[in-house]
Amino acid sequence: MTGFVLGAIALTVLTLAFLLPPLWRDARPLAIALALLVPAAGVGLYLGYGTPAALQPHAQIAPSLEEAIDRLAAHLADNPGDQQGWALLGRSRKAQERFAEAREAFARAHALAPDDADLMVEYAEAMTLASTTRMIDGEALALLERALAADPQQQRALWFLGIHHVQHGRPVEAAETWERLLPLVSGQTRPVLIAQINEVRQQAGLPAIEDAAPAAVLTVTVDLDPALRGHLRPGDTLYVMARQTDGANMPLAVKRLPATGFPLQVSLGDDDSPMPTLKLSDQATVRLIARVSHSGDAAARPGDLESAPLDVTLAEGTSHTLRIERVVE
Repeated sequence: MTGFVLGAIALTVLTLAFLLPPLWRDARPLAIALALLVPAAGVGLYLGYGTPAALQPHAQIAPSLEEAIDRLAAHLADNPGDQQGWALLGRSRKAQERFAEAREAFARAHALAPDDADLMVEYAEAMTLASTTRMIDGEALALLERALAADPQQQRALWFLGIHHVQHGRPVEAAETWERLLPLVSGQTRPVLIAQINEVRQQAGLPAIEDAAPAAVLTVTVDLDPALRGHLRPGDTLYVMARQTDGANMPLAVKRLPATGFPLQVSLGDDDSPMPTLKLSDQATVRLIARVSHSGDAAARPGDLESAPLDVTLAEGTSHTLRIERVVE
């Protein structure tokens, strides 16, 4: 099939919209709410289309995001049955704050995939952003309800449905809706979600809910070889990380601390995961490493100090020791 080749996501944004002020105080922050609970995507967009030649290394790459989006729109004019293309155009127009065009693009995508719960939510959001009132009502509300009927754990649908209840002065229903999100989230999202829930519970005259801190899965003692103390610099950052051992080497838990006070003890648990879908507690084995970063970045750079990686089996115990004893070359 002729079509276009989408090149890759150039940047993954891990920011969550729960870190915004409460959304119902101002309709504008609703524009960012798509980011909540799930990793946001797609800042780099490479397009080639028409023939398999687009797969070749010399294929022309769109020189700017704006031009790439325009090329995508031109492609869709010739290929109106490309559902994924319409969805991508909708996300792109939304990022440009061209909300009416985003709504129309999502309408085309939804017509081609009417049972896709994720698309229902994106279409509902675009409808709301394109409206003059920014109220979640009518067809947008119906789409959210359909999405939740298809997938009761659709997180953005639950969030937007809660906003609908707040907009209509129903804090009890908003709290109940958002409380359904609690089993689905972890990490930094969870305590901020609880704060949002407690705000509407307070409006409803209900007592606040509390959330016990999850138990640490691992306790790591980090020490520094005395021979390397002279390498420490003011403002250095200590990273203690647990990664997968299956070759993917994905981070499961990360703690970022000032590189002072050695030896020190660090707890790692599911709340330290940068990706809620990857939980430390779900692993049988993990790879631990500690690194002192001079730049503040988690990625190793020449001159940083680090420990040897240590593979541990979680079932064997929860306490381990890492000794920082080498300089990254």
